Amino acid sequence: MEDSDPDAEALMRIAKRMPLPVPVVRVRDGENALDYLYQRGGYADAERPVLILLDLHMPGIGGREVLATLKADPALRSIPVIIFSSSVEVEDVDGAYADGANSYLFKPEVGPQLQATAEALHAFWFKAARLPVSQAQEPEA
Repeated sequence: MEDSDPDAEALMRIAKRMPLPVPVVRVRDGENALDYLYQRGGYADAERPVLILLDLHMPGIGGREVLATLKADPALRSIPVIIFSSSVEVEDVDGAYADGANSYLFKPEVGPQLQATAEALHAFWFKAARLPVSQAQEPEA
């Protein structure tokens, strides 16, 4: 859930080069993020995500509000949420964890550091960690 076109495009290019077991979907603002998560409107047929990258500073409904809403919902709270933000403010980091974020990653500039961050995220969340099984996925053997 990323509002910055250059950041989202760079992440999508990186994701295409990685063996991801799930599709990557982008929404541009907090309202669309909630519509996607609750499968409303144009997202009625959307699959629930198995992992969420969430920017704190999205237009409209902010990332913290999206995070608090989904972590308060028993049907959504098990989805891991990684805050991916350019903010290094203590209030943002502490607030994200207080609202239920599973991790907080500083979003670097587009380039080699973004590539390295994406690779580390992929290695941990899709190789080392075990993600909750969504209704649309079967567990791997």
